[in-house]
Amino acid sequence: MKGACGGVKAGPLMRLAAIVAVAALAACAGRRPTEVSPAEIPELEARLQANPDNAALRVRYAAALFSADRCDAAIAEARRAQLGLPRDAVPVLVIGQCLEKQTQFDEALGVYRAFLAANPDGAGAVRAREMLAFRQQVAQRARLALQNEAQLAQQTADPNTIAVLPLEVAGDTTYQALSRGLAQVLTSDLGLIQQFRMVERLQMSELMDELNLAQGGRVDPSTAVRMGRLVQAGRMVQGLATIPPEGEVRLEASVVLPTGEVSAPEGVTGRFRDLLRIEKDLVVGLSARLGYVLSEAERRMILENGTQNLTAFLAYSRGVLAEDLGDFSQAAAYFSQAVQADPGFQQARDSYQASASAGVAQSASAGQVTTVVAQQPPPPAPPTTDVVTNAVSSTVGDVAATQAEATAPTSQQQSTQQAAQTTTSAPPPTTVAKGTPTTSTGTIRIVFRLP
Repeated sequence: MKGACGGVKAGPLMRLAAIVAVAALAACAGRRPTEVSPAEIPELEARLQANPDNAALRVRYAAALFSADRCDAAIAEARRAQLGLPRDAVPVLVIGQCLEKQTQFDEALGVYRAFLAANPDGAGAVRAREMLAFRQQVAQRARLALQNEAQLAQQTADPNTIAVLPLEVAGDTTYQALSRGLAQVLTSDLGLIQQFRMVERLQMSELMDELNLAQGGRVDPSTAVRMGRLVQAGRMVQGLATIPPEGEVRLEASVVLPTGEVSAPEGVTGRFRDLLRIEKDLVVGLSARLGYVLSEAERRMILENGTQNLTAFLAYSRGVLAEDLGDFSQAAAYFSQAVQADPGFQQARDSYQASASAGVAQSASAGQVTTVVAQQPPPPAPPTTDVVTNAVSSTVGDVAATQAEATAPTSQQQSTQQAAQTTTSAPPPTTVAKGTPTTSTGTIRIVFRLP
């Protein structure tokens, strides 16, 4: 499966109940593709008995057991294989997906995250499986919370556990995706404050789906209190972004307490081109509303968090929206645009890697489950005719610019306009240090054809 060649590439699907199709890497182009199916298990067992220290053979055996739906044995063999090949993603995916099938999502996420912590540049499919498993986990939690709502109502949530609702975006409908993007950056910025524990954005999204609430619409205080109770958040942050066709934009946020009491809104205004700066101002004021005084180090971390490129952030926001809706291929295309506009935008780069791989898995036809292992996911083809993209390219400077501003663009306008002209056909750039060995791209598909 993996060895000196470092990776694998998917072979053709075959008419078997369960198939593992493996094609050789470009570096091993002379080798023919091989297939692993449950029928091969006896032969693999005999070969392992003769050569028990062959870790690559044991990885293959674990995958064959997985394809036969023998998860207990597959997990045991995958763990043995990891001793010899700790950086191989296939055993991780075998173990993790077996745990997912058993609805042990906490354990599956632990397996994926431990691998990624030890291998930051590990297989994109591990990030994809982490994303998909997390979605299943939060959906399961949302359903369980609704089933146990009466018991949760008797519990007192930690006031330092905070959830940010999708912002309501009023005004120019071109920018509706900022509802998710701004909620994500607010969550990320507040998460830099050690005292706070933030509820994940996706958890809030799944809960809103379960409650049949409009995503990005205004939630009344009683519903916000209920949502806080369901996610065990002591305080909820509810925001509004007013983006008129002309004039200054305004961001504001209020804190909703478990009693239903709503604080006076913290508000900041400014030009659209300065949206990312005024978001930071909002976080500073919001932290005070939450009863916390920022240290200078925390203030600096918040100011430096994320991107300052508005083009990149708008594309990222659209990617977050597509990701929340489960459209990973479209999300990857938008995240790709964000990285092209700002190659240093690490959150967009990480999101691209996960969504690109998840999109491949999502593209499997009905009745199949496909696992794709890849060192680098294939680059998506970002949309070039999207109305929103065109609008962003033409208006990113400032929807409220005065005539003087329009004729004398700032350095930030110039940089964002230059970024908007970046070609959208290239994949996100990667930085490779001089002398660093490159990794070939490859995939392995484990496919189950269900009756």
